[in-house]
Amino acid sequence: MKGKFTICLSVLIFAFLYLISGSGCINVDNPVIQPVDYRSSAKFVNLRSGASLTVYVDKEQKGTALAFGDASAYFDLPAGSRVFVFDYGAGKDTVRQSLESEKKYSIFYVSGTNILFASERNTFDSPYPEGKALVRFLHLSPDLGTTKVIVNFAGKDSVFSNVAFKGGTPYLTISSFPVKYTVIAGTDTVVKAWDSGVSGAGRYSVVVYGPRASLQKKLFKED
Repeated sequence: MKGKFTICLSVLIFAFLYLISGSGCINVDNPVIQPVDYRSSAKFVNLRSGASLTVYVDKEQKGTALAFGDASAYFDLPAGSRVFVFDYGAGKDTVRQSLESEKKYSIFYVSGTNILFASERNTFDSPYPEGKALVRFLHLSPDLGTTKVIVNFAGKDSVFSNVAFKGGTPYLTISSFPVKYTVIAGTDTVVKAWDSGVSGAGRYSVVVYGPRASLQKKLFKED
């Protein structure tokens, strides 16, 4: 009797282990079950005055010889922790930054650790509402100080106070054009009623950059 019990117990244990091992495996060749490939998307923008820029991600060259104020195309990058090297000719800056999965970025390089990884949207989201523009302002002038930003559209002003370096405004949903910007630093109006050039649907960043004495402003289209 004891021997029969032992045999039955052994059979049950074997069957149990077989079921566990079978259910714990995934057939990666099954077209219905696809392994997740965690990716991000990013472009690089050179805002270092007087220098061209080449960018490496995990030692792989991406943006090449970007002139001051220019942007690269978008690159498909692995999500997670990445090593970025910004080569501006006279030197290099290296930073480690984590990228979120399925997230789209604009990466603005100013100098040293003054780098803004500006998240745009989830890659699977619609870029913008049909027929409308999504527009944000980014402050990337290293010596401009904290600013007040006035965005004028549809005959009304949207006012944002205390916008610091590497800061910005939220995206504004806009369906009436033009879109004009006024930027005040302290008591000085450094940008006055500037027509940003937004004239239709899309997703955009309006950026002020460069030294205060030679301040630049530019519209960057994202989608």
